[in-house]
Order: sequence, then C-alpha cells, then structure tokens
Amino acid sequence: MKEASYKATKGLIRVRLEVKDGTIKDLMISGDFFLYPEDMLWELERFLIGKKVVRESLVAEISHFYDRFGVSSPGVKPEDFANVILLASEA
Repeated sequence: MKEASYKATKGLIRVRLEVKDGTIKDLMISGDFFLYPEDMLWELERFLIGKKVVRESLVAEISHFYDRFGVSSPGVKPEDFANVILLASEA
C-alpha cells in the first residue's frame, strides 16, 4: 500500500492506495476534512475502485459522484482528492 497526504483549503486528506496496471485496486481515505453526508466517504472509496489513476478522469469521476449523491465537502474539492490519489500512486 502506498500513502500520501495533501493539504486542501479546509483540511488534510490522507490516502492509502493500492494500484495495479494503472487502476485503483484498494483505497482508504481519511483526514480532518468534512464530507456531507458523512457516510458517503466509504461510498466514495468503493466508487473509485476500478477507476484509472489519471487526473482528469479522477476529477470527472469524483465530480460526478458529488453530483449524483448530493455530496459536499466545504473547502475540499474533487480536484483535491484526485491530487492526493495521484501523489500516493507516485510514492
């Protein structure tokens, strides 16, 4: 498992990540940010399994997830999650 942290405007995001052939195989997201509804963090982790580790694609997928499930995260954007996933994949 690879790990990385990323400081967003309103919180620190930590990721533990397993990638195989450029695809997310396992993912754990934690940190001191707020995500509403709160139980959607685990859903986001599951949603990203099988997705390619490509910045534009991740931003689009996470943005779609936010829209589809009415998710909000004050001070933390889909781009921030994509950034930390990319950092972990390169660690």
